[in-house]
Amino acid sequence: MRLPYRVSAKDPEVLLVTARTGTCDCRWYLELDWSSQGRTGTVRIDDHGRPFRTTAVEGLPHYEYDTSVRRWRPRAG
Repeated sequence: MRLPYRVSAKDPEVLLVTARTGTCDCRWYLELDWSSQGRTGTVRIDDHGRPFRTTAVEGLPHYEYDTSVRRWRPRAG
């Protein structure tokens, strides 16, 4: 991806974020810095006010987020 990265109301972009860990129970959020027409800001992206959570999954069931129906589902395989 080349920077600066540009989007607009007519040309939006969806970013896919993948988080993985092998050993920890991690709580995290994203901070997206933006600028538009001389203004700047930072948007915090989280889970409805709470951090996202990513944990090691060795021996545990796996789930993935299905963006088409906006819900978690068991991961096949």
